Amino acid sequence: MWFFRSPSIIYGEDSLSFLNNLPCSRILIITDRNIVSMGLAQKVIKELPEGSESMIIGNVPVEPTMSFIRSQAKTVNEFRPDLIIGLGGGSSMDCAKACFVSYERPDLDLYEITPMVNLDLRKKAKLVLIPTTSGTGSECSWASVISEDDHKRKNELASPEIIADYAVLDPEMVKDLPWEIRRSTAVDALTHAVEGYTSAWKNPYSDIFSRKAVELITHNLPFLSKGEKGMGRIMDLHMGASMAGLSFSNSQITLAHSLGHSLGALYRAPHGICVGIFLPYVIEFNYPESGSQYDELISMFPEEMRRKKLDGTVREFYRIIGMPTSIEKIGIKKEEYLQNMETLVSLAMESTGTTLNPRETGRKEMEELFMKVIK
Repeated sequence: MWFFRSPSIIYGEDSLSFLNNLPCSRILIITDRNIVSMGLAQKVIKELPEGSESMIIGNVPVEPTMSFIRSQAKTVNEFRPDLIIGLGGGSSMDCAKACFVSYERPDLDLYEITPMVNLDLRKKAKLVLIPTTSGTGSECSWASVISEDDHKRKNELASPEIIADYAVLDPEMVKDLPWEIRRSTAVDALTHAVEGYTSAWKNPYSDIFSRKAVELITHNLPFLSKGEKGMGRIMDLHMGASMAGLSFSNSQITLAHSLGHSLGALYRAPHGICVGIFLPYVIEFNYPESGSQYDELISMFPEEMRRKKLDGTVREFYRIIGMPTSIEKIGIKKEEYLQNMETLVSLAMESTGTTLNPRETGRKEMEELFMKVIK
């Protein structure tokens, strides 16, 4: 027996106005300083129900930690929200999910956010997620990635119960994204779509979203890389990223995310770049098991990007958008990287993505993949 899980999705221009229809009176917004300084939090507040009271937790770090989540518990409990809004990129939305569980179930430890534990949520509040990047897919997923306090491990907290009640995809939230962030998060979304299409838990529903996500991402991001500001392309990319989130949330990530999470935990580089640099090599590695699925995805790319195999097609896409393809290009020194190899491999071996990768992976294969991104 299988389940397909999704929030209710509100998308398109003026989607934020949907918030005004929600029957709530005490609204907590969880976001970061950049979102507040850009005025995006105020845009959300303007759309809240008339007469409602709102509060902002606006200091979510780039990589939220378990201690940070716990430190917010008193603030959240004293405010007593009946609606929690996660506004931002993956960090803010993941933080909102974890805070939501902590508020609903203060008796639970955060490590108990697993599919095997009945969380019994939504006795106090509902959850809305509003992405301000086009890539993480957190608004549609049932995962929350929270780092250990020493930042040497990323915990993949997951439960179907932390899927948002509503995901709001408004192009106004992403129209002014800096190019580097737009590219990084879109590459993350592409990786979600490709991995969702080949995971051991892939299924007909996730396949549909993977294919459409690849099409929307690869047909629109190159135009935005040239400075085009068309809201149609921005919205298409935004929807593609969300569809990729639906795909991997209902099938799961694979090896590129295992490797990328490990790299990001040690070096705190942008998540999309971390998973993206491994994607072509993971595709090469998995071709003996998933070649037919990979070949199907080639047709989703613009014709001029297509190569004989998917790894070459992805590399051509990267060339067009100027994607970094090695650790040196993201500022990691080879010598230090090699010294940390045992830790990198150990962290990657523990990831859910390694378990669900279509080809069995041991420490030897994992180390060989880590070596591929040294130039």
